[in-house]
Amino acid sequence: MKPSNGPAGRIFLSLIGVMLIAVGGVFSWLMIRSYMNASESRQWEQTDALVLRSVIDERIFKGSPREFRLNVLYGYQYEGVEYTSDSISPRGAKWTRKVDEVVELAKVYDTNSAHTAWVNPADPEEAILEHDTKAAGYTVWFPAVIAIGGVGMLWGAFKPNS
Repeated sequence: MKPSNGPAGRIFLSLIGVMLIAVGGVFSWLMIRSYMNASESRQWEQTDALVLRSVIDERIFKGSPREFRLNVLYGYQYEGVEYTSDSISPRGAKWTRKVDEVVELAKVYDTNSAHTAWVNPADPEEAILEHDTKAAGYTVWFPAVIAIGGVGMLWGAFKPNS
């Protein structure tokens, strides 16, 4: 099969290349942003926190299985001011169908239990009990390879014929 070196073939390769660059670029950016946010929260200041409320929420959608999440409220003090937060992690409490996981988490964050909280010094009302994973930063190479493949397709579409 002979490759198409005409304008239609170049346009087709260019469009695919641009789409790959866009998709790879967006996912790379999202993963880098996730990594940076996870890294940043590790620099926040630590303080003692006390769990004030720990209950398991349940929701049911018609035709779907029940889902559960842990709803916590904890108090902490930062620079002499008392605050409360309901965020276990920066992403919040996730809904899951695995009630056993939520029950185990409820045991960890039982009412009146003491924990370490990390407080955002730029916004002391923002605090977390657990950090997000930095795994996105270690796997950013995958969408980057897709974007680089798109650059290669663009180069191949416009390189001089030999």
